[in-house]
This record gives sequence, structure tokens and C-alpha cells, in this order.
Amino acid sequence: MKVSSYTLGCKVNIYETEAVMNDFLDHGYIITDFDDVSDVYIINTCSVTSTSDSKSRKIIRQATRRNPNAVIAVMGCYSQLKPEDVSSIEGVDIIIGTDKRHQLYDLVSETLQSKKKQVLVDRIFDVDVFEELKVKRFFTHTRGFIKIQDGCENFCSYCTIPFARGKVRSRKKESIIVEIKQLVDSGVKEIILSGINTGAYGQDLSEYRLHHLLKDLIEAVPKLRRIRISSIELMEVSEELLQTIKQYESHFAYHLHIPLQGGSDNTLKKMNRKYRTSEYQAKINRVRELFPNIAITTDCLAGFVGETDQDFEDAYAFIKQLSFSEMHIFPYSRRSGTAADHMEGHLSEQIKHERTHKLIELSKSMAIEYRTKFIGQTLEVLVESKKDGHWFGRSSNYIEVEFTSAEQLENRIVYVTLTDATYPVAKAIFIRKEEENEF
Repeated sequence: MKVSSYTLGCKVNIYETEAVMNDFLDHGYIITDFDDVSDVYIINTCSVTSTSDSKSRKIIRQATRRNPNAVIAVMGCYSQLKPEDVSSIEGVDIIIGTDKRHQLYDLVSETLQSKKKQVLVDRIFDVDVFEELKVKRFFTHTRGFIKIQDGCENFCSYCTIPFARGKVRSRKKESIIVEIKQLVDSGVKEIILSGINTGAYGQDLSEYRLHHLLKDLIEAVPKLRRIRISSIELMEVSEELLQTIKQYESHFAYHLHIPLQGGSDNTLKKMNRKYRTSEYQAKINRVRELFPNIAITTDCLAGFVGETDQDFEDAYAFIKQLSFSEMHIFPYSRRSGTAADHMEGHLSEQIKHERTHKLIELSKSMAIEYRTKFIGQTLEVLVESKKDGHWFGRSSNYIEVEFTSAEQLENRIVYVTLTDATYPVAKAIFIRKEEENEF
């Protein structure tokens, strides 16, 4: 039997899909490309924007057309929030949300026998326990995404994710450590700790938070080459966390992703973000005091409800002075059921497009400015792929580079000299690869 998958959205979704595919592989399935004819198609959906909803529907329909006799299973945030919409798509057999993914193999087996449609979407706020999923191997990435936490209780006014993911649930440290040990033993060099609100890890535990997990992880898995934290909210960047990273600095990627979302106090207040610009700037200054030239990346929404010309000018100036190494820019997307949806002052698509474009251009210029600092310097890079004779990988400080070498370097740590600060991919010269016993 053949199974294929398609994942939309975040690193957590990537992990969840990989875990489900591991289960099918363990039961003798052959994993095929999503574009191939398969017996089972698994689509892991996203609902962070209206575009995500639309793309989720498009991918589901592609699978139903590719093989009308296949079992089509849909999971993820879109099916959690809008199971009726998914159910209305002809050919969909199984619908689960952001829980019960560990049951998917059994559900598929039942459906292959009966072809009876199954819709099992729970009230997500009734789910209190972290759903254990296991990944032994990664099929689509060199780096290992490890899910340590689920749920979000921030309730930003524009966001549907708390309604799709529910309360904060943290994974047991023993389970995390066992899985990471297995991945490191299989050759994984970099682990990315991921969650819906990663920094909230431990809020539901007794006196055990993210910095405790990091210490235990480093001590339990000394062979782990590099740890990267996928994204962390400003409120969770505690002094204890920063001091832990400083203490074990050689084990961590020189990079933090700290979402900003809005660059003016007026907008942050409307967004129901838990900080103001002065607090954000103070924390960034503290991070750079401990880690000079660290890569700090961020997320920003453009064209939020009621954002005036002055608000945008203030945001642009504030962002520019923070000198991020890169930004992810998204136009504000109106989401039914959120507080922002009912606010007055929604902007035209043209204004949102213009502001998005300006911020994207600012991001490019800041990225080039950041990379220019490292021209002529040696960077430590995890090699991820090869195309047209060029190797590609990311440095510890999240600069994507390309270089040439006749050696076989995939999934190896190498040292390169940066020669050109081009964006999105910088140019480098290969120096040497890290020996297996060097770390």
C-alpha cells in the first residue's frame, strides 16, 4: 500500500505529519510523492489566514481528483475550525482536527474496509493532555523538528490559532529526550524545538519551564550538535532562559525568532499583544548585550485594522532601528470569529498591499546589512541540499549560503567563508568539513 502527504503551515504541522508518516511506514506502507497515484492521501491543513484556508481546500481537491478511489484523510487547524467545510468536499473520507492524530493509521485501516466517512473533531478546549506522537526519522528535512508543546492562550485579536489548538499542553521531558536521542543517533545534527507557543512550555507543569528542559536536554544528549528554538514570544524570553543559553552557548544556534507583529503602541494594543514597543526594544537590547551580532528574526502584520498613516510611519521607523536580520511579513487577513473581525477601520486591500511591500523591501535591506557584517568571516553551516552543482545550507545565525565542493557534504557541518551578502542566498567559499569527533 502507498501513502503520501501534503503539509501546509508551520513547523509544528511538519512534525505532526512526519510522526503520522512514521506510523504508516512502521506498518509496512510505502511513502510516495504527493503528485503520484497513492492509496492514501493525508493532508495536514493550516488556517492562519484566509489564503491558508483556500490552499487547504485546493490541495484536498487535488488529492480527490488524482485517485478517486483513495482514502483521503484531512487533519490540522482548518479541519479543526471548519470541519463542515472539509466534509462538504466530495471524496474526503476521514476528518480529524488537532487531536487524535495518533489514531490515524487505525482510522485509515477501518476506512479501507468499510469506506465509511469518519468525522472525529473534538472540542479542543476540552483537551487537557499533550498528544504523544513519535518521530524516528525525517523524510523531508535534514534538520529535526521536535514538537514540545501545543496550544496557545494569548488570544491576539487577529488570530484563530487558540481556537484551533486549545489550551497550553506541554510534553513530558522524558519523551522529548528519548526522541531526540534517537534522532541524534540516526545522524540528525540540528534539532528545532517547536510548539504553537514554544516559550509557554511548562506553564501547565509544576515548576518546570523551558530553560529547565534545555539544561536537561544538553546534559542528557551531549552529542546533539545544535539546538534552535523555532519561535518565542517576547514575554517568554526570560532572564533565566537567556542565562541558560549563555551558559551552554556552543550548543545553541546563534539565532532567536521573536515575533513583533505590530510596530506601534496603538496597533499592539488593538492586537491584544502583551507588550509595548519600549518593552520590546528593551528585551532586544538585553539579548544583544549577551549575544552581540546574534540573528534576530521576526514576524510582522501589515495593514492591521485601524492602522493610520502615522501608525505605519511609527512602525516603519521602529522596525528599522531594531535592525532585524530578516522579517516574515504578512498582510492582515480578516478571520471570522476573532475580535479584530468586529473592529471598525478595516483597510483596503490596496493599502495593505502597499504597506506589505514596503516592509518586505525593508526586510531585504536589513537582511543584506546584517549579512554584510560577516563578509570575510568563517561561518558554521549545516548542509541541507545540492542543486546544479552547488551545496546549500544555513549557518548557526540563520544565513542561507551556497558554495561549491566536490566532497559529499549533505547533513554535514562545514565551515565556509562568506564572500557576498546577497539575499536570499549568500555566496560563500568552502573551507573544510567538521570531523565527526570534533564537537
